[in-house]
Amino acid sequence: MPSRYKRRTILSMVGSSIALTVAGCVGSPDSDDSNESSNQTVGSPNSDESNGSSNQTQESITTNDLTFDVSVEEHFTETHPARIQVALTNTLETPVSLSSGITPPFTSYLSGSQSDENRLVLVPDVSEDESPLDWIGEPDPIPTSTENGCWNVAQDVEIEDIGLVIELDQGETSSQQYDVYGYQNDSCPSSGAYQFEDTMKIYNGQPSNDTPEYEVALGFTVTLDEDQSLSVEKEDPTVKTTKD
Repeated sequence: MPSRYKRRTILSMVGSSIALTVAGCVGSPDSDDSNESSNQTVGSPNSDESNGSSNQTQESITTNDLTFDVSVEEHFTETHPARIQVALTNTLETPVSLSSGITPPFTSYLSGSQSDENRLVLVPDVSEDESPLDWIGEPDPIPTSTENGCWNVAQDVEIEDIGLVIELDQGETSSQQYDVYGYQNDSCPSSGAYQFEDTMKIYNGQPSNDTPEYEVALGFTVTLDEDQSLSVEKEDPTVKTTKD
């Protein structure tokens, strides 16, 4: 059975000069004068002289430089759906920029499956205008009460693939809460494990043509018990170089 949702590319914003910011501060690209006057600016210096003095700011990003956490905030009850929180923290000694979807740090909303049968969907806790989820058939299909004891979303969804760049200072965290619903289920989601995976780009400082690019893979598993209580098990983030 083919999947009934579509990922639709609406806009991709990949430069700090046009990036929206929801955490930290992403400024406009440095001018040539500022690059020459400050070797402390995070980024990839253009001159050979500055390369030697700023190696510390250009150290490679590794798995050890990011802390990934997933926690259960609410279980399914008669009055509200389950809710989880996802957080990513920069533990590097310098700022980093994340290039992801519009609800960082996690922007993959449907659990992995070969079909739409028995899936979960994550609905980020953002306003309707900011949500990347476009529901087909109804303007607001998110239920306000259970149906037959279940929290399910019956409508098909399109996911707007909107790009966002945010900057995280040393020790700063990007976090987001997501409500958990069954997706296209006729009954309550079956007990078992539901896997979620996502990837994003990460840079030392602000992204530029001279900045090394890395890819971060994030993942976690939501496990539902027979009583519809849930637990989450995170995976350690993996980081690989995509551009030197």
